[in-house]
Amino acid sequence: MHKTIIGLLGIALLCSCNKKDDPEPTPEPTVYDRTVLVYMSGENDLTTSGFMADDLLEMDEGSYQLNDNQHLIVFIDSVGTTNPPHIIEIAKGKRKVLYQYDSEFAASDPSKFREVIQWTIDNYPSKDYGLVLWGHATGWAVDADSVANVQRTRAYGYDYGYDSYIGRKAMNITQMAKALEDMPKFKYIFADCCCFMCVESAYELRNAADYLIGSPAEIPGAGAPYDRIMSSLFSNSNSFYQNICDIYYDFYLDAYNSSTYDYLNLDGYSVPMSAVKLSEMESLAQATNQILATISSEITSPAVLDLSKLPFYFASTTYTDMKVMYDMSSVFYKYASVSDYTQWLTTYNKAVPYSLVSTKWQTVYNTLYNSFDSFPDNNAMWGGLSMYFPQQGYDNFNYKFNTRIKNYQWYYSVNWSKYGW
Repeated sequence: MHKTIIGLLGIALLCSCNKKDDPEPTPEPTVYDRTVLVYMSGENDLTTSGFMADDLLEMDEGSYQLNDNQHLIVFIDSVGTTNPPHIIEIAKGKRKVLYQYDSEFAASDPSKFREVIQWTIDNYPSKDYGLVLWGHATGWAVDADSVANVQRTRAYGYDYGYDSYIGRKAMNITQMAKALEDMPKFKYIFADCCCFMCVESAYELRNAADYLIGSPAEIPGAGAPYDRIMSSLFSNSNSFYQNICDIYYDFYLDAYNSSTYDYLNLDGYSVPMSAVKLSEMESLAQATNQILATISSEITSPAVLDLSKLPFYFASTTYTDMKVMYDMSSVFYKYASVSDYTQWLTTYNKAVPYSLVSTKWQTVYNTLYNSFDSFPDNNAMWGGLSMYFPQQGYDNFNYKFNTRIKNYQWYYSVNWSKYGW
């Protein structure tokens, strides 16, 4: 018996020693609920006018609404050579620098855009991600299909090059889509910039996110009220995109009623807003291809499609008669038969599950009263998403829109070449 007890003790001690020698298991990495990256391309007048500083203060305030599993990451490229681009986290009203670049670069460089996103994903593994695009934009309309010098248009991220003397540069939406290839799909892309809600951009980004949210029109420099929309940016509600649109819209409905905007006479108006379910974009392309075929006599070159008195979202401040980015639903409402339009609208409403109409919004004073002051009040026409309809006259301008639209996959999906464009 004595020997048996000693033997058992020996075995127990041996096992204990061996167990201590085993390596500790590697702890599972923390996976957060959601991380939102705000990409602030601000080396331009949005910084010098104070809008970046104001929005960061709003984010400070809004960050109190977040819990420990929600992270607000902000990439900042502002004006000033002593403060190169950097990445911060804002939590409980405080900002912490996470990464500081050594030198200046254009925030509109798609390789840097991808690098910042990848850094965020690597350092903040999360169940899902949101991306906020902060800066200047003009939707799909850009001077060239690259980060080349731009003239009057900038798809996204207009960088004046103040700090590095690189000249004015922008990122085309096609370049943005390529930069996002093979990356985790975002829960949403919220474009806090002008004219982003055009069908060409949405189709290009259809594989990059679940939802695209923003305005088809110009927005005020103050942009989104971040302190008010913060909880919606992190919400898991099925209607989160509706909440973002509602808060944005109601904020400017109130703001336009204030003395700040008296000179524009915008009382009762706001900023048009919409949300696109990107998984429905293929179906919308097919439906649009079909409805275009029903009005072929109106759109085949050299026919001139009469778009007068129809709502549009972009006008040139240089060429007073150049209007583009027409509300696509309104065009088909006018030209297609009731049955064809109704069938198309069923698909459209699945792709654009929510939109808010305003028939007037803030823009340059002369442009507002020369171009945006006579839209129809028939809200049934408006859809909240713009589309490019080729016209012979667009070739007369420096923009060469009829050529540049061919950079976009939407052009081929709806078969514009079939009609001589």
